[in-house]
Amino acid sequence: MSDPEELARTLRATARTAATGALREGLEEIETRHGQHIADEVAGLLDVDGVFAGLRDTENRRRGSNDDVPWEFKTEPST
Repeated sequence: MSDPEELARTLRATARTAATGALREGLEEIETRHGQHIADEVAGLLDVDGVFAGLRDTENRRRGSNDDVPWEFKTEPST
């Protein structure tokens, strides 16, 4: 049987890698089209902590074995 926590850790690591690649690719494209000073300014405007907030490894609560409720993403409470 697969370990859901291990699968979640692997998925988060994959998502972090994809997000990092997307940010890098986007900033490189901006730099090519608009120059380094604009790319630097855009990078300063990005909330990178916010991008990765849901991708940090955390302790997960297990659901019961009879859980037939559809999965849902963990979200931070709105302020």
